[in-house]
Amino acid sequence: MAPELFQDGGVHSYASDLWALGCVLYECYAGNPPFVGKEFTRLVKSILSDPTPSLPGTPSRPFVNLINSLLVKDPAERIQWTELCGHAFFSTKFTSLPLPPQPAFANMIELLSRLYLSERNSDNPSQNKTPPKHREKDSRGGPKQDENSVTGSRGYDTPVKGISSGRKTQTKASSKIVEEKQKDPSSNTRGVNLLRLSRIAKSNLQRENEKENYRRPLPNGSENEAEVKIENTDMELDFNENTEDETHDDPDGSDSPACPEDKMSAPNQHQGKLEQMDNTIKQQDASLMVNNTAVSDETRTPDLESSSEDNKVGATPPSVSPQFKTQRVKEGSGCALDFDTSRSSDDLSQVLWHPSDLSVKPVMPSRKADKVSNPSLPIDAIPVLDFVKMPKDQLDTVNNRIITILNGNTAISEKQNVIRYLEMLSFNADAANILTNGPIMLVLIKMLRQSKASALRVQLASLMGLLIRHSNFIDDDLANSGILASLTDGLRDKQDKVRRFSMAALGELLFYISTQNEHKDSNPPESPSKDSRFSSGWQVSSPLISLVSSILRKGEDDVTQLYALRTIENICSQGGYWAARFISHDVISNLCYIFRAAGKQESMRLTAGSCLVRLVRFNPPSIQQVVEKLPLRDTASALAKGSPREQQICLNLLNMAMLGSHMFTNNGRHVLPLAEEKNIVPCLISLVEQGSEILRGKALIFVALLCKNGRRWLPHFFCSARLLSAVDRLVKEKDSYVQQCLDGFVHVVASIIPGLLDVITGDIQQMMGGRRQGQSGPLTSRATPKSSFHLFPVVYHLLGSSSFKRRVVTNQVLQQLANLIKLAETPFQGRDDFQITLLRVFESLAEEHSVILGSPNIFISEILPGLAVVYKGNKDGDARFLCLKIMFDVMVIFLNEPTEDEERSVALKSISNIHFLPLYPTLIEDEDPIPMYAQKLLVMLIEFNYIKIPDILHLKIVSQCFEFLLGDLSTANVNNVMLCLALASASELENKILSQLKVVRRIGNLLEFVYAKEMEDFIEPTLGLCRAFLLRSVANRKGFIYSKEPALLGDGFCDGGIIFDQQQCIRDIMDFGSNVGVLLEMSKSREANIADIASECIILLLRAAPREATTGFLTNLPKVSLILESWRQDISQLVLQRMLHALGFSCRQYLSQAMILSIPIPEISRIEAIISELKNSPTPGVAEAAFRAALELQRLPRCI
Repeated sequence: MAPELFQDGGVHSYASDLWALGCVLYECYAGNPPFVGKEFTRLVKSILSDPTPSLPGTPSRPFVNLINSLLVKDPAERIQWTELCGHAFFSTKFTSLPLPPQPAFANMIELLSRLYLSERNSDNPSQNKTPPKHREKDSRGGPKQDENSVTGSRGYDTPVKGISSGRKTQTKASSKIVEEKQKDPSSNTRGVNLLRLSRIAKSNLQRENEKENYRRPLPNGSENEAEVKIENTDMELDFNENTEDETHDDPDGSDSPACPEDKMSAPNQHQGKLEQMDNTIKQQDASLMVNNTAVSDETRTPDLESSSEDNKVGATPPSVSPQFKTQRVKEGSGCALDFDTSRSSDDLSQVLWHPSDLSVKPVMPSRKADKVSNPSLPIDAIPVLDFVKMPKDQLDTVNNRIITILNGNTAISEKQNVIRYLEMLSFNADAANILTNGPIMLVLIKMLRQSKASALRVQLASLMGLLIRHSNFIDDDLANSGILASLTDGLRDKQDKVRRFSMAALGELLFYISTQNEHKDSNPPESPSKDSRFSSGWQVSSPLISLVSSILRKGEDDVTQLYALRTIENICSQGGYWAARFISHDVISNLCYIFRAAGKQESMRLTAGSCLVRLVRFNPPSIQQVVEKLPLRDTASALAKGSPREQQICLNLLNMAMLGSHMFTNNGRHVLPLAEEKNIVPCLISLVEQGSEILRGKALIFVALLCKNGRRWLPHFFCSARLLSAVDRLVKEKDSYVQQCLDGFVHVVASIIPGLLDVITGDIQQMMGGRRQGQSGPLTSRATPKSSFHLFPVVYHLLGSSSFKRRVVTNQVLQQLANLIKLAETPFQGRDDFQITLLRVFESLAEEHSVILGSPNIFISEILPGLAVVYKGNKDGDARFLCLKIMFDVMVIFLNEPTEDEERSVALKSISNIHFLPLYPTLIEDEDPIPMYAQKLLVMLIEFNYIKIPDILHLKIVSQCFEFLLGDLSTANVNNVMLCLALASASELENKILSQLKVVRRIGNLLEFVYAKEMEDFIEPTLGLCRAFLLRSVANRKGFIYSKEPALLGDGFCDGGIIFDQQQCIRDIMDFGSNVGVLLEMSKSREANIADIASECIILLLRAAPREATTGFLTNLPKVSLILESWRQDISQLVLQRMLHALGFSCRQYLSQAMILSIPIPEISRIEAIISELKNSPTPGVAEAAFRAALELQRLPRCI
């Protein structure tokens, strides 16, 4: 059953059907239902309050999302029919047909919405709010029989101490309560009152069976048309991990298999530059980007690269991974790439970054194998494996031969073939090392500078770039070779292809230079425009940086721009120094233009966005320039439309903007328009629910920063069950980045609450001071920027989240809430609605032992007295119920916690007598279930000696306590009996008061009733009540000494001539004589305590009313026989002795009083046979009692 069906007024609806569908799908997958419980109450608690359990195994994300959407507690938030038909889980979409309206369901949602403090709060009611008091009534207006349990709605067992009935001692009772609270996680259900949930569910079903109009009739002919249609009957449901989600759209074939040379070099390709970075990054394909979104190494215009007939140097994909230099590793990292899980979550500027935010990819495209293999060479083509193993003298010979061809007057075609051969060798890292650091590279540099043939220059630049990309190290001598100048000249060439490959090769080289550690992780120089020469000899001039930056201007070739973007992206990953060298107004403007240019390809736009993120990260003040060009609202709107990688870029920019908003010259102009973006809240919640680990973490950070920047965002996010449920589920997430972001998110949001409560307190004080006289109406009408009242439900919802509760509640917050309840004692506009929310906040706090026991003084001295004051004269029944329930829950925790603090005991006694007890007469006359809670709390306080019986007698309410016996016993609850037991056991209460009540017969009827109905929780306290009355009746007799050992047949015992005070006895005690039969039934109970009390009651009754008890005993001899026959089993020896004494005493009374009874002789013979065996009992007391009983039996005449 759906959760709403357990609420008063709940109706079956499409929403409840969808919940049932979710349960069925869950069980189909997991093999068990999502919510289970050994008892009905446990099952209901699980349905109402437990989060949806995680699916086992590795289900696909769409399936997990479908289950979570179907099993949302709030029917208003549950997935709708149209959303279900189009859900991503179903590979074949359903045809969505219109469904008839549900007026009753709409009315139910409207009714639930009224329970909330403000309009924002009403949209998503809490899953665990306290049921209104009117839900606690049955059809007769009284409590229901199912509630009759010592265990209350929160799983508490009433602790009992000091009762002569033999109940458990205080220590045992307390430990039992604490143990139950610890064992039962459902006891944390905030406000879920299960006392009458079964009756509510039953009444809902009855109303529907009686054909109440909860749906409008279907239109004629619509029954069959409303069926779900499946287009493909062969459709299969995939419950496994969906691997298709991991595929990539790579238009230029960057995921195509590498050539054999690529495979041979692959083992060496994970060294060098990427060894400085996270291991997860260096194992990925160079073309793979964040969130498994592929980015092509080339643009979508490959014809610009490959159409030339003069050369076949096409735009080709990279190899398996980029090659970086081993010598760079020795100099250490410092690019701030590694994710440090030890970072403090308090600093969101550090927590928000993920290693993938600084990932790098090759600038130089790799050549395809079919375009570089088997060139027609003027020399012998040496296989790559032989080339790398050649001795130095042979290698020199080959190098000289190649140099001769390249420098000679040979045809250009032969030079091109040699270059193609060298390109083939470059795919092997060892071969690339040899060629890059040998004389051939010097020749290539010279040829690139001097050659006039553009086709040859293209190939030369391409070869140089490939060698730099795939080599593992570069000698410092190359810094003086003029390679930078040569590539710079190529970048100024008029031919697009020359510029493209010159830019790609220059990008690879500049990235290598940036990995040298002279400036890594250090502050940038005073003027980044100054040239910087490294100790290794490399010098990157400012004009060169400016030249690369100028490629970003409008009108430049797109492919060249892409290589320039990748160059800047890679270089800026190396830290603040290099980012500072590229920071300029023109660069940021051009990057912003490319990032948002509709005509640019996806790879270019996202690379430009990545560059912006890195520049802003290492130079935070530059965010001002970025937001001037990219309004935050536009960036936020891209979250709902973009790819995962674009979403990551946008979140990074938004997070940096929120972190640096204090630097904006006009903060409001940039930040306030975010509130106008309608999709930002649902988009962020969806990312937290369904996004990848990276997007989840960054979305959490952005939500935290939004709320920190402006409190107006709080209700948007935290008055929704979706976000808080998703956050609670993320606690189980194993990803360290998600956990780090989650911790920072919770910390920031929790830190907002004290300031929020201060503002709310100030608003109330201003209203009470009359400074807002012009405002009127309900609380929701005051939800204006001038008042923060509408934000208070946020505190309530946060306390309902397991992730927030312990972080939000601090001593400061408790004190602020205590101050608010004091203010709530005085009337002000909107107090009633505010009061209800405040009480629900305290109700949530009362579920946490650690919170109450951690700040006992605040609760005892401020909160509990405040609750008593709020209760007095309050016209709202819900508010009165919450006041008492909170007081009850808090007092239970204090009573069950052993303490040696004398001051606390004195304070609790003061609370009990000054604040609770004076209210008791009003409480027991209040609406149900308030009297039940009040009775239970009074019983506990009496048992723990915080309230004395004379204090109750002073209130003159004894007769009210016993009134339940005069009504319908099916409406009684166990607390009624416990209270009467406490009164009857108190010596301060006079017998004449109990005698005047004339309730003995009703107590006996109650005993018969609870035994017949097997109401186990009632049996022991009801027996105890009987024993208390019997003890009072015999205790006033002179010479009476109470003993649990039977003495009816003892020497000197005589029932005649007993002297007792008629004024002190209970006059109707003889009415218990009609209940001897049920007492005998209970005496053979397997529950030792019940059998003990029942048998003791028989002995006491024989003393108090000998004639009536004898009559009842002898007319139930078959039951006595059954008890005596069980002596060989596990019957108590004390019970056995009592039965023998009662038997002998009854026989004596029968003769002495000349009673006329019909006693069956066969039954007497049967009993005599049993007693003859008992005479030989090894237990002296049993053998002696059997001997005496046998003597009395022998005196009976055999003619009866």
